[in-house]
Amino acid sequence: MVDTMKQHLQSAGVAEADQEHVLVFASLVQKEAGLAADYPKVARVFQNRLDQGMRMQSDATVAYGTGNTHRVTTTDAERDDASNPYNTYQHDGLPPGPISNPGDIALQAVTHPAAGNWLYFVTVDLESGETTFSDTYDQHLQAVKQFQAWLRAHPSYQ
Repeated sequence: MVDTMKQHLQSAGVAEADQEHVLVFASLVQKEAGLAADYPKVARVFQNRLDQGMRMQSDATVAYGTGNTHRVTTTDAERDDASNPYNTYQHDGLPPGPISNPGDIALQAVTHPAAGNWLYFVTVDLESGETTFSDTYDQHLQAVKQFQAWLRAHPSYQ
């Protein structure tokens, strides 16, 4: 498995010195993005956040660290738990290790992110995969309200 992943990283043009960083980053994109077209946008959001010194604030990393990967959302208590080293709400930068086995699309998204100023994203329809990307926190809050309304209408996803 390790050799195969190294081959995929090499095929994506990732220098050996950058492979661990790209692997961890791509694992996050793999877990957070739904639609193939959104992978490069999700990578851009996370890169923009890193570039601006913002925390990643990924529910997927929090869930991985708690072992509660069967749920769509995380709780306030889980996001507040600084003892979870994968909690990117509490810790700066990427998580300490990969949270999934990223595919080629995620590797390509990290090495070639979309152009954009987005700082936030939320999937507003878990069945269709529709995701809203926002430049500002106020825009993001509106998208979160849309997601919450979708969740209320589809309680089996909670």
